[in-house]
Amino acid sequence: MKKERSRQPFLFVGNHLCLDFINTQMIVRGMAMDLLKGFDDLMTWLVHAKIADACEGKEAMNSWKEKKREHLFNEAVALRRTLRSMAEHIVAHKPIPGSTVTAINRVLSQCPGYPQLGYTNGHFERRFHSEVEKTSRLLTPLAEAAGDLLCSGDLSLVKKCRNSACILYFYDATKNHARTWCSMQLCGNRMKVAAHYQKKRKVKNKHGRSRGAHRN
Repeated sequence: MKKERSRQPFLFVGNHLCLDFINTQMIVRGMAMDLLKGFDDLMTWLVHAKIADACEGKEAMNSWKEKKREHLFNEAVALRRTLRSMAEHIVAHKPIPGSTVTAINRVLSQCPGYPQLGYTNGHFERRFHSEVEKTSRLLTPLAEAAGDLLCSGDLSLVKKCRNSACILYFYDATKNHARTWCSMQLCGNRMKVAAHYQKKRKVKNKHGRSRGAHRN
C-alpha cells in the first residue's frame, strides 16, 4: 500500500464501522475536509478498516481498470452520503427515511451468495461465498454494519461530538454512556482548555470592574 496517501490520517473513533466510514469527512482548522479524494484513498481506508486485506488493496490500485475504480468510488461516496443522513436522523430522534433503507438494501442486494463451512486451525468457521466480483463485495460490510446498527444497536448511543464545530459521530459504548467528544485528543481537551480560558477571562473582567467601581 502507498505510505503517503493523505495529509490527514484516517480516524477510527466511531466505535462502529459505518460511523467510522461517515467520519472520513471531517472539519480541520475550521475547513471541511474529505479524506476520500479518490479511489486510492478509498482502498486504503478499506484496508485500514480490515474490510480488504493489503494484497487486495494493492491489486485494486495497480490492476483495476479506470471504469471499475470509478464505479466503486462513486458507489462508496453515495453510500457514505446515505449513512450520514441515517446518523443525522438518529441523533435528531427522527424516523429513518425510507430512501435510506432502500439505498442500504440496494448495496446488500448486489452481493448474492451463500454461507459455507470451513475448518481452519482446529476449529470450524462459517464463511460467506460470494457469487459476484470484488467491486460489489467491498461495500457490503458497510451496508451490513448499518443494518446491524438499526436492527440491534441502541440508537440512543449514537452521538455527534459535542463540539459544534466537529461533524464526527460515534457509538457510545462507555460504561456509564457519558461520552460526549469524538476523542479527548481531538476535541475534548481543546474544548476544556477553551472553557477554562473563558472562565478565567470572566473572573479577570469581573475583578477589573470591581476595582474600577471601588476607585470611584
